[in-house]
Amino acid sequence: MESESMRLCDPHFHLWNIHQRPNPNLGTAVEQHQPVYLADDYLADMSQLPGGLELTSSVHVETVVGQAEGGAVIDSVAETEFVCQQMVPTGRRFGIVAYVHLAKDVEHTRQLLDRHAEAADDRLRGVRMILNHHPSNPDLTWPQVERGDFVCDPVFAESIALMGERGLSFDLQCNPHQLVDAAKTLTGHPNTPVIIDHLASFHDGEDDDYPQMWREGLQAMAAVPHVYLKLSMLFFCGGAYHEDAAREAKVRDLVLEAIDIFGTTRCMFASNYPVDRLQGFDIATLYGHFVDWTKDLPAADREALFHDTAASAYGMGS
Repeated sequence: MESESMRLCDPHFHLWNIHQRPNPNLGTAVEQHQPVYLADDYLADMSQLPGGLELTSSVHVETVVGQAEGGAVIDSVAETEFVCQQMVPTGRRFGIVAYVHLAKDVEHTRQLLDRHAEAADDRLRGVRMILNHHPSNPDLTWPQVERGDFVCDPVFAESIALMGERGLSFDLQCNPHQLVDAAKTLTGHPNTPVIIDHLASFHDGEDDDYPQMWREGLQAMAAVPHVYLKLSMLFFCGGAYHEDAAREAKVRDLVLEAIDIFGTTRCMFASNYPVDRLQGFDIATLYGHFVDWTKDLPAADREALFHDTAASAYGMGS
């Protein structure tokens, strides 16, 4: 990698300033250790990429997380405005994946998409509504995600169809046990590209049957041709894998298995910054692992994983 140049599209980063825009869904670690993370911080971090990698575009993904009845209200359109205020002056190419609650009613979805599109100018690329919910483990239910069956909701399906009509994608973040139902719903909406976030939320420390459930869920999603997979937030499946060779080997094997299931033209590495930063991963270390794990792949496959797949899935240009 030191001797070659390769473009990078980072399809998953976040900005926030909880002093100006409080967001309790981000949790105490953000409040205590990273209450402010702005465009200049992100670009400074990305300047530490391993030699040869060059950031050419990025996709900001919402930080609202969830919006349950009676919970803290977070203005998702204000977030889109904030991100544009931060990123536009940098002159960098970026897209936005905004938050919309897709299971309220279709008119709600339509109105919020209109408002996000206006706030983002021509930069709105898609929507994420986090769906991680677990019936018995509260650690696997994300803030203000009140149900585990949103993917089976007909209003949700109608909203997914509406997004496809507008040329928007859907970022799917859910637990492995939710993937099969998601595949059943999303296969019926081929005009809405779907990007699974964070290695499908593989979680470290589950029982012996868990990896096979994850594997079968990925296979069900991979059978849907308009679905992609982000290789990101890998501390969730490996903890501090940058400090332990055995953990790193486990994470590497999961990543390579996922690439084998989906193929390089449907997988993309992402920084998930600054969330991974809070877990002790600097950019040089994070992307250094990505580069090392894929060093034996053909150049075209590496270009897909680091740039082409993400740029295509999010319409970020060739």
